[in-house]
Amino acid sequence: MKNLIICFALGVILLSSCETNNTSNNTPATTIGSDTTNAALNKLTDRIVKNPKEISAFLSRAEYYIRHDKFNEALADVNSALNLEPDNEAIYITLSDVYLYSGKSQRALEALRKASALGPNNALVDVKIARLYLTMSDYKQTFNALRSALKKDPENAEAFFVSGLANEEMGDTLKAIDSYQMAVARNQQHYEALKQLGILFALKHDKLAIDYLRNAAHLKPESPDPLYVLGMFYQENEDADKALSVYNEILVIDSTFKLAHYNKGYIYLVYKQDYAKAIDAFSEAIKLDTQFSDAFFNRGYAYELSGDAKKARQDYEAVLRMKVNNDNALKALNRLDDK
Repeated sequence: MKNLIICFALGVILLSSCETNNTSNNTPATTIGSDTTNAALNKLTDRIVKNPKEISAFLSRAEYYIRHDKFNEALADVNSALNLEPDNEAIYITLSDVYLYSGKSQRALEALRKASALGPNNALVDVKIARLYLTMSDYKQTFNALRSALKKDPENAEAFFVSGLANEEMGDTLKAIDSYQMAVARNQQHYEALKQLGILFALKHDKLAIDYLRNAAHLKPESPDPLYVLGMFYQENEDADKALSVYNEILVIDSTFKLAHYNKGYIYLVYKQDYAKAIDAFSEAIKLDTQFSDAFFNRGYAYELSGDAKKARQDYEAVLRMKVNNDNALKALNRLDDK
């Protein structure tokens, strides 16, 4: 096989190696305008209308706005809560999230320091401070905050999880695994810790990855991310049939997950030499992303191997329209010319 392009995603944040995709989930984010989100927002608003002095109602709607990148609206709800109860540490914790996710790290830190002053025994505040320092790559302050959190709450699973993230970011995989395992020991339903353990063991080609990823998938059956890593684990370890089975599981959950279609195509092309099925799978990926140059290239190769030089040429030329002077596509066209 010549110059095939495989998509894989194994990292702290699930990422695809294909240049055309660099997010963990290729399903578009839900927008405020959809029916589902309108219903959720209306429910939160009704709660506030019925209980205009309930702090948690304002904070719940603020958290909703944060998730949907509506930071001005979130800030308005936090301010409403502060007007009702200016010395409530929970309000400052939510305020820190508004600032953090809107890119105002220093103001987020100020809000957390206020929350810490109001609730000096609250380990959650220290964990959030640690996460904030981690976004700044300030590892010394990250671990200082985590030590403070664990002194207040030695069984805090989230503190161990953040420790794992920090160690992984620093390149110490063994310490990261140890921290994630301690998080799971304290909270067996810690989805993120299970997923990260699955990713790290998959990178080591260790079969422990399977159980961790299956457990993560069980906790969030609507999320294809851990299953995608599991499929890649089987694929990288040349168990094509199990990889195909997992990709099909993903497509039952989310038929628009283009990388599952793409990787099915790769397996049919490389491991099965079933060029017709490979073409079909790559075509599904292209329907979902008309600029998916890697899918065009590999579909072109499947056409070439099946003897359809005309369609192969069309796909290779499509790659060049997207990526001028792409070396793989140029070589493929020259190969067709030589034939």
